[in-house]
Amino acid sequence: MEFGLTETQQMIQSQIRDYVLENVVGENLDWDDVDFPHDVYDDLIDMGVLGLHLPEEAGGEGFEPVTAGLVYEELGRGDVGLTMLALSENLATKIVWEHGDGHHREVAERVCAGEEHICFALTEPDQGSDARNLDTTAEPTDDGFVLSGEKTAITGATLADWGLILARETGGADDIRGYLIDLDSDGIDIQPYAGLGCEVSGWGQIFIDDVEIPAEARISEENAFKMAMRTFDKSRAWIALYALGAAQQSLDETATYLTDREAMGNPLASYQGPQFEHAEWQTRVDAARLKAYQTLWKAGEGEPHTKDAAMTKWYAPEVAVDTVRSCLVLHGHYGYSDDFGIGKRLQDVLGQQIADGAPHVQKLIVARETFGREYLSYDR
Repeated sequence: MEFGLTETQQMIQSQIRDYVLENVVGENLDWDDVDFPHDVYDDLIDMGVLGLHLPEEAGGEGFEPVTAGLVYEELGRGDVGLTMLALSENLATKIVWEHGDGHHREVAERVCAGEEHICFALTEPDQGSDARNLDTTAEPTDDGFVLSGEKTAITGATLADWGLILARETGGADDIRGYLIDLDSDGIDIQPYAGLGCEVSGWGQIFIDDVEIPAEARISEENAFKMAMRTFDKSRAWIALYALGAAQQSLDETATYLTDREAMGNPLASYQGPQFEHAEWQTRVDAARLKAYQTLWKAGEGEPHTKDAAMTKWYAPEVAVDTVRSCLVLHGHYGYSDDFGIGKRLQDVLGQQIADGAPHVQKLIVARETFGREYLSYDR
């Protein structure tokens, strides 16, 4: 197995890291949905971050999973919320491009170019971990559908022009489908959804009140929940990596701080306590990173990776949270202040334990893949 990066991958990694360290780290402390860093996001779009998973014919980069992971990890060094937003848009356009028709693909191309924005709306107020039990419905009409329901905790909702809405189509197969909706449509109301961190992610609620849409809004006759789950088997590793990117940036900053800061006549880095603590968390971050990239390598090779994705999704964000917390404490009162940004980073990575499935769900998946579906404690 090859653990090294190609020259192209090293160049991409370096390009994103240099930009993030110069333009994001330390600059993002006051960013939020109102004071959104449009200039930075536009720069990232110009660098191809909204086309990581689209083919070149769509204006995308066509990166395989590992190279895309390098981009997400480096973006996570700077701002987890901004990376969440980019990943969400990328997942939506990937599904729309792969399963949609000409109109849908045109929307994906415009999002890739930064001309418009899209959100991926699956989660509902009463259906988080049990995402297959959707309450949002699409009722067929003579010339389309009528959508009704509510989506919550949707990344990018307050910033999006389009929504990829998953809903249960009534009648017939009574199955879940995906619908590409203009969010300016009558009957759509979008409200911010306040959270603990990730202020620039555009987190919001989408209220859908008898919205009439044409038949061509449906992107495919395939079950959209299955589409989403196939995507999550990669996105869970990408989430792990950008959480680890935040952890690694915290470790790097802490190493510098421990070297520069003196106590009782010596640098803090000369004391065994800080040395060991830093060494322990760097080891855990490295181990979690390897599992995430192994998952993506398997995905790129077409090998089964559902179990690996679930493992890395529950483990890496937990490691990231504990690492950033440790770095905050090692900075003393400076870490607890707003000046260093470590507190903000801690709030941001906390949410990644929930994104794309809480750790309890991920462990159920690992158990299912280990023991078999017949040993599940619920009927699926």
